[in-house]
Amino acid sequence: MNWLKGPTSKKYRNNLFKILLISILVVAILQLIYITGGTKMVFVQLLYIPIILSSLFWGTYSGLIAGVVCGILVGPFIPLDVPNGIMQDPINWISRLLIFLLIGFLTGYMFERINRLNLKSPFYNLPNAQKLLRDIEERSKSKEKFKLFSIKLTNLNDIEKYVDNKLVFAIVDNLAKKLSHCCGRNAIYSYEKDELIILACKSCNYDYEEKIKEILEDYFDFPVSMGGYKIRVSLKVGIYEYKGEEITPIEIYNKARIAYEQGEEKESGLYYYNVDLESRRREVQNITGSLLESIDRNELYVMYQPKIDIINNRISGVEALVRWKRNGNEHIGPNIFIPIAEEIGFINRIAKYVFDSATTQINNWKSKGIDLKCSINTSVNELIDDNFTAWAKDIITSKNLERLDFEIEITERAIAYDDKKLIEKMYFLKELGYKISIDDFGTGYNSLMSINEIPFDKLKIDKYFIDRIHKIEIEELVKHFIEYAHTFDKIVIAEGVETEEQLNILKRLNCDEVQGYYYSKPLLPEELVEFYINFNKGNLIKK
Repeated sequence: MNWLKGPTSKKYRNNLFKILLISILVVAILQLIYITGGTKMVFVQLLYIPIILSSLFWGTYSGLIAGVVCGILVGPFIPLDVPNGIMQDPINWISRLLIFLLIGFLTGYMFERINRLNLKSPFYNLPNAQKLLRDIEERSKSKEKFKLFSIKLTNLNDIEKYVDNKLVFAIVDNLAKKLSHCCGRNAIYSYEKDELIILACKSCNYDYEEKIKEILEDYFDFPVSMGGYKIRVSLKVGIYEYKGEEITPIEIYNKARIAYEQGEEKESGLYYYNVDLESRRREVQNITGSLLESIDRNELYVMYQPKIDIINNRISGVEALVRWKRNGNEHIGPNIFIPIAEEIGFINRIAKYVFDSATTQINNWKSKGIDLKCSINTSVNELIDDNFTAWAKDIITSKNLERLDFEIEITERAIAYDDKKLIEKMYFLKELGYKISIDDFGTGYNSLMSINEIPFDKLKIDKYFIDRIHKIEIEELVKHFIEYAHTFDKIVIAEGVETEEQLNILKRLNCDEVQGYYYSKPLLPEELVEFYINFNKGNLIKK
């Protein structure tokens, strides 16, 4: 029994406590048997308790030992009838001892069987998550370095639903068998139905790891022939190397899972854990909860960045830009919270908030004699959503505004010129009177030839090109953008203009409009009014 090893360990202290508990129980029961008149009384049956507890704590062998000890202690040493001094016949106490042995064996076997089942996967003939975490704890206690491979079969549910559910078990079992050839069956665990874990053995070396990778990459590259089907199994593998850190087993496992969450959802690959990845994931989780409450807590607000018509030297409009001030003092950038909002399905509420705020603000400016068109960034999902466009129409009508007061901005990266549904919706919106602007132009996948097949009014050149416009080759490229757009009577606007040099080059290239910090940062509504007045008076001070 190795449970007595390690006198300073928690396990040793726990086992010592259990031994003391059982010893006290045995002594107390023997005393009770003696003072109540001997083994003829029913209290002798209470000795089943320490026997069963021994089986529960340490298994079959301990149950047998407890049975022998209890059988002997209550055998020839305690009379059958204490007051009359009548001793037990050997056949009595020997029979009882054998019964105690049987109880110890049967209960020990039963508890061991239950424990084995508790540590076995309900899906496959493999150890389960509980066994994995227990083994990780043993390894981490000794500060032994090891690697954990988390293998996620990302398309297993699709195979189960659309091909054959029996194939799921065959695929996983086949993969487990191949992996067991290099790392042993006991090193492979089933955490979930679609996830295997490899806890690298102590003798793990470079060749061992490379062999695992080789087996997994075979699954990446070649379809699996099984049950008359040829199936491509998608595997995402996260790898975490434990180096003795003070972290819990579940944290070690989660780091391997965090690693495989890189890349596209169903894109096969091997991914290594890194701290930055976990920090980003933690930040996403931290932000997600707050973001869902941001509108109700009035933490979102809209700023407006002026667009300048550099040909006629006038303010041609503004772009509505959403901002978030969490808890009243922490500014979260849109580059952080907008992708999260899209991922959790909250972007529609934000879009409606921005649209509603912008329409209200345009009305306020109109009442002050300021007539500005407002551009609003819109995702493809919102654009093709009939409910959203109907809602936007109702908002515009209820505030006595015209659709011409608005410009819909959609990023070039979001547009595929062969997306018929999107293109048809863009044509429909133009017919209703909306202006459409292609944002971030030059960063997407559309050529100048294909962009002409998309209905739009303005082409917005991405800041990437403006930052590099001092280079001859970039200037020529921007010139080509502008000339091509002008061929089809489109307006060109350059975003991210920050220097006078950039502005002068754009003027020379006949760019129509600019937007950027050279003229103004994004402004609050009252600041925009002041900017508008100063610009028209010629009192604008460039920053």
